[in-house]
Amino acid sequence: MNLQPRFYPVSRLLLGVFVLSLASVYSYKVRAATDQPPIPGGVPMKSWHENGRGGRYLLQIIKGQAPKTGNSVTGTVTSDTNCDADAEGLNHCHNTIKLANGREITVIDTHEMHRNRCLGGGDQLSLTRINGSWIMGTLPGK
Repeated sequence: MNLQPRFYPVSRLLLGVFVLSLASVYSYKVRAATDQPPIPGGVPMKSWHENGRGGRYLLQIIKGQAPKTGNSVTGTVTSDTNCDADAEGLNHCHNTIKLANGREITVIDTHEMHRNRCLGGGDQLSLTRINGSWIMGTLPGK
């Protein structure tokens, strides 16, 4: 006499698929929440949610060259794109900045636009290299 229901193997398979789906969603959320680059040492900022406060933006250069260490250069923001928020509510805006010497750099501005505004076209910044591909951009009067 067989006491197992006829659909027992199918229900086990469906339960397995459900459990794997939940694990996948959880894994995605954990990964998305930790996808932020680490804040470079020496920068007085504890969280990316603070970036842009007081007109000071920590920016990561993804195209072009950073100014030499110790030198400040000025630049004008010419574009602001890819500003969709991630799972943590942070925006990773891509900005193109035309430097005073005519060269251009492209940066990622990781910030929370509901707390601190995006850099916009026409914004003038003073840019100082932090280290590697990291620069600090400061709006005038800040």
